[in-house]
Amino acid sequence: MVFFRMNKIYFLCLLVLLATVSKAQNGEKATASSVKLEVPWPQFMARHDMVWDQVPKDYYEGAFVGNGVMGTIIFMDDQDLNSLRFEIGRTDIYDDRKNVNPHANCRLPIGQVLLTPAGRISGMKMRVDLWNAEARAEITTDAGTIKFRCFVPSDEMIVLVELNTTGLEKNCRFTFRPQQGNSARLMSLKDPEYIPNPPFQLGQEEGMDVCVQPLLAGGNYATAWKEVGTGTNKRVLYVNVANGIHGGGAGREAVKAVNHAIARGVRDMEKAHRAWWHAFYPASFVTIPDERIESFYWIQWYKLASAMREGLPSVDLMGPWFRMSSWGCYWMNLNEQLSLYTVHMGNHLELGEPMSQWLENSREDLINNAPPEYRYNSASLGNPTNLRLIASAPGRSNLSFIGLPWLVQHLYLQYRYSMDDQRLRDKIYPLMSRTFNLYLHYLKLGDDGCYHIPLAFSDEYGYAEDTNLNLGLLRWGLQTLIAINERLNINDPMLPEWKETLSKLVDYQIDEKTGLMIGKDVPFAKTHRHYSHLLAIFPLYVLNIDDQPERRTLIEKSVRHFDDINAHHSVMYRYTGASSLFAATGNGEDALRCLQNALTILPQGPTVKENTLYSEGGNPTFESPISAARNVLDMLIQSWGGTIRIFPACPSSWKDVSFHDLRTEGAFLVSATREGGKTKFIRVKSLAGEPCILKCDINSELKMIAPKTVTMKINKDRIELSLKKGEEAILYSGSKPHEFIVKPLPADSNDINQWGSQK
Repeated sequence: MVFFRMNKIYFLCLLVLLATVSKAQNGEKATASSVKLEVPWPQFMARHDMVWDQVPKDYYEGAFVGNGVMGTIIFMDDQDLNSLRFEIGRTDIYDDRKNVNPHANCRLPIGQVLLTPAGRISGMKMRVDLWNAEARAEITTDAGTIKFRCFVPSDEMIVLVELNTTGLEKNCRFTFRPQQGNSARLMSLKDPEYIPNPPFQLGQEEGMDVCVQPLLAGGNYATAWKEVGTGTNKRVLYVNVANGIHGGGAGREAVKAVNHAIARGVRDMEKAHRAWWHAFYPASFVTIPDERIESFYWIQWYKLASAMREGLPSVDLMGPWFRMSSWGCYWMNLNEQLSLYTVHMGNHLELGEPMSQWLENSREDLINNAPPEYRYNSASLGNPTNLRLIASAPGRSNLSFIGLPWLVQHLYLQYRYSMDDQRLRDKIYPLMSRTFNLYLHYLKLGDDGCYHIPLAFSDEYGYAEDTNLNLGLLRWGLQTLIAINERLNINDPMLPEWKETLSKLVDYQIDEKTGLMIGKDVPFAKTHRHYSHLLAIFPLYVLNIDDQPERRTLIEKSVRHFDDINAHHSVMYRYTGASSLFAATGNGEDALRCLQNALTILPQGPTVKENTLYSEGGNPTFESPISAARNVLDMLIQSWGGTIRIFPACPSSWKDVSFHDLRTEGAFLVSATREGGKTKFIRVKSLAGEPCILKCDINSELKMIAPKTVTMKINKDRIELSLKKGEEAILYSGSKPHEFIVKPLPADSNDINQWGSQK
């Protein structure tokens, strides 16, 4: 009888426990409005606008606008200090000579529109309106005022400048100053083998001013421009650059484009332009308690969307804002990769498409870049290249692998953030397998029973055997190929060789005092802005603190040594690289410190780069500021290794942080709010029905709002949710808030609009 009563008590306790678990697992039903995004977008973006109260002195202070391929940057002309220059650029204006020095196949200059006042300039105020993606300015002279706004319509290849004048400034004038279309690098180096293109030709077609640049390779490109009066002291300038590199006829096309824009009208173009941008920004949202960094972050999204669009070329080192540069090509050993690492997490996969489609559509060229004897199963890519991915990587005596394997990781991430298995099978996997098969032709089986990589280059440090750069890339590639085979049931004939190679691949080369080396017998002992030897930690994550806790000391030591030895190396991406590396170890304090240092790098030139554009040696390098935006995201969310980490490296000073619809691997949209240093809630929405595992600091009284079919399992510091495609769940602790809201943090009016050029 006693036994029965005891069992009854146990049974009742069990029922209570099961009811409690059921409530924790199922809770209330989540709805589409479970989390509200309350952002007054025009006002929020306005506090991040770049502003000027003086004439910007050069390219790195100027205001810029673009539509993904065509753009202009506005600053004081260096030949006439009383004129404002609109430097015209178009990303796909490249020379296309065959079988020549790759530096001859580079970006070509177009020219500048000059706005010359009738009087002497005494003052200027200018603003880049991020929300509407346009530059607005008022110039004051001793003859009157000139107000203008400039934008590049999202669906037209037109630079548009709308002018309104007072006083004698009705006599201000626009002129076009062409530039000869030759390789900036080879002309500046006075390469004796470089043959200049024919001179440009100024003339008229259909009564419109046109400049045509013939090319030795055949074809041409052309600029057409026209002013149209729209009222008393009002006029509009239309400028088009047409690309006739593959066929000619650019002059006619440029005139046609200008006439089409005039007939369409400014207001219609403005409406479509603003609609595009107003849909772009809200795809995701981030707010942090540092106005300077927050503004920098949002300006990078403006730059990315101004420099890349789906269906257009991928961004190079300058985007649509041309400047004479020694680096007017596509550099595939870091620059291109860092330009792309932000787009996936920011929920803008469309910005990852230009590179993804470029790689997928260049399969034959990539195969032909490999040595002839390996083309049956391999592909390769050298550095640099132009709009055609034709560049052979160095061969046996000086191996260089980095370009294609690292770019293929971007291609794979484009898949992981979308989970399009058909694309993975048909396009990504075939190129990925060829990319890593190339390594197998060079590996050596040593007496130690391990596969070794012969002497190869570690960008940009030097040569070594068993370079950690390539050990990291190859290890990631083999693991990924094996995982794809398992997921898609491919059973590739190469699978046994990949598995054997992975099992016998030599370990990373390590120095006990400083951590990861460059390679065998080559320590990391001098400043090295390129963190190539640390790619296994970031961005590959094949060497990480979660799966290999026994290697935490090695990982932290390696990152610390990289940061210490480069303490006085004033190159921006050295700091942004260190920030993401620290974030990968969960160290938010040093991740933030390195990001802050990155934003204080002074130019290697005469002016401060307050428009967030960046250069090395006077050459634009688009990727470095973009990688700083990735630093922000790495502190807020990470999703490598099958786990979504919420606030994994959030610095202690960021006590209040919110984000909405950041995207993760596995195709999840995640929103979260942190208050007082603690996570208040997390919303996860599944777009593909993949396994969902979370790691966060909500570890007590965890509650969930989700459909009744959703279950939650907690295993130590991991939370597993059974979300089907289209389902979402909200996790929180404590009392249930009346509403789950993501909104901007308040900003002090003294802290906003910190970028631009101000006295």
